[in-house]
Order: sequence, then structure tokens, then C-alpha cells
Amino acid sequence: MAEQKSKLVSMTFLKPWNRYAKGDRAGFEPERAKQLEDRKIAIPTTKAKEASKPANGQTAGQKGEAKGTEGADKT
Repeated sequence: MAEQKSKLVSMTFLKPWNRYAKGDRAGFEPERAKQLEDRKIAIPTTKAKEASKPANGQTAGQKGEAKGTEGADKT
């Protein structure tokens, strides 16, 4: 009676595709998710989260810049 649904794969878009913009997330059937990843349009959200983690023990926002100097003259 009830239709069994397959599990969706959450994908994060790397560039615009159809109605989705870069950075959007959406769920797709595993076959479609694989196609999007192969075409470098989107990657699984779990991989996107891993890729966005800062490297070398830096916390988010640390880039070697002094804080509070936005708009200051740099001479």
C-alpha cells in the first residue's frame, strides 16, 4: 500500500544549475546525485562541510589579518 521511498542524497551546488544557485542545497536520488557530482555541478553536502573546515588548526576567520582595520589607510 505505502510506496517505499529511496533515500535522498543532500547535495551542495558549486555553480548554478536549473533553478539552483551556487551554495544551494537540495536532495536528489542517488543516481542523479552521482551525475551532478561527476559533472562537477554539485558535491555531497558532507564533502562540502569537510572542505569548508579550516586547515592548519586555524579557526574560521583567521587569515593572518589584524582585526578591526577594515577601511583603515594602509601606507
